[in-house]
Amino acid sequence: MVSWNFIVTACIGLVATTVNASPIEKRAGTAYNYWTMKAWGANIGNWLILEKWMDSSIFDQYAPNASDEWTFAQQASDPATALTNHWNSWVTESDFQTLASVGVNHIRIPVGYWAFIKPDSGEPYVSTGQKAQIERILGYCNTYGMYAVIDLHGLPGSQNGNDHSGHAGSIGFYSDYNINRGLQTVQAVVDWMNGLDSTKKSRIASIESANEPHVDSTTLPILKNYYTSAFNIINNSAFKVPMMFHDAFQGLSAWSNFLPAPANAVIDLHPYYAFPPNTDTSSIISGICNTKSSASSFHLPVFFGEWSLASGVASSDSWLRQMMDTQISVYKNSGAGGTFWALKNKINSDVWSIEQLISEGIINSGTFPSYTNKQC
Repeated sequence: MVSWNFIVTACIGLVATTVNASPIEKRAGTAYNYWTMKAWGANIGNWLILEKWMDSSIFDQYAPNASDEWTFAQQASDPATALTNHWNSWVTESDFQTLASVGVNHIRIPVGYWAFIKPDSGEPYVSTGQKAQIERILGYCNTYGMYAVIDLHGLPGSQNGNDHSGHAGSIGFYSDYNINRGLQTVQAVVDWMNGLDSTKKSRIASIESANEPHVDSTTLPILKNYYTSAFNIINNSAFKVPMMFHDAFQGLSAWSNFLPAPANAVIDLHPYYAFPPNTDTSSIISGICNTKSSASSFHLPVFFGEWSLASGVASSDSWLRQMMDTQISVYKNSGAGGTFWALKNKINSDVWSIEQLISEGIINSGTFPSYTNKQC
C-alpha cells in the first residue's frame, strides 16, 4: 500500500520504447502464465503486515501507542498470541467463497522478510507462524481455483520507510548488509516454496522481490542490481515461477532495457488517484486510459498489483462503476490484469474494500468479463 503523501499517479503514463513479448514456453512450474492469462483479484492487506489505518482494533486492544508492526511487537505484552489470533480471524475460507462468487482468480499476499529469515537482534518482529498461514491460504486457493503472488512487502531496513513495510521511519534497505539480507529472504522464499507439497506449490503464481521501493538517482542502480540478483535466485528454482518486481514509481521507461525478453519476469505498477486526491473525473479516466499504450508495448507482462477506487471525487454508484470497469478494461486488455487494494478493511470504506464493493453490488460476476461501464 502506498504512503498517503506519496504522489504516484503520473508514474505509469511514461511511454516505453520496447518490443512485444512472446509467451514463455511451458516449463515445470506454476500453471499460471502472465503472458497469456489475465489476473483479477485482491490484496490481503493488513494481514501478515499490520496497517493501522485499515483497522486499528488490534492496536487499540494491545498496543494503543504503536503505529506499525515494529512498534506493535515492541509494546504489546504478548504480540505472538495477538498476531496469531489476528491472522486466524482476518482471513477465513468465507472470504474466498465471496471472492469466488465474482470470478476472482488471483490474490496478492503482502509479507515481511521476518517471516522467512531470522530478524537481527533488536528487530522485534514476531517471526514464526506466517508461513503456515500462507499455506492455509494456498489451500483455499486450490479449493477455489485461485493463484497467489508472494509479495515481499517489507524488506530488511525498510525499502520505503512506510508503515506498510513493517517499520515507518528511515530507509535502510540500500546498505550492502541489508541488500544481502534481502537476497537471503528471496532464497528462503524459494526454498520454502520448493518444500511445499505439489498442491500448494502449484498455486503460487509469482514471487515479488520488493514492494514499492523508494529510490533516488543513487539507489535506483542498487535496486536494479538487487532485482537482477533476486531474478537469478528465483530463476534457478526447481519449481519455476516468474519474478515480479515493482517499478519503484519510476514509470515503465525506466525499465525499458531491464531483464529483456524472454526473461521470466513481470513488472508491477500501482496506479492510485488518491495521493493527492484527484477531484477531476475526466482527469482520472484519462490517466487510466493513457496507460494502455505504454503497458501494451512493454517487453514484459505489466501487472497492476495495487489499485483502488479512492480519489477526491464524491462517491456514487455510477462513478464507482465507471472507475472500476475502466480500470479493469485497461489493466486486463493492455496488461496482465491485477489485484485490487484491498480485500477488506474495518473503516467502512468501500473504495478500499473489494468485499464491500461486492456487497454493494458495484462488483458482480459480470464485472471482470464484461466491464460494461468502461469509459475507453
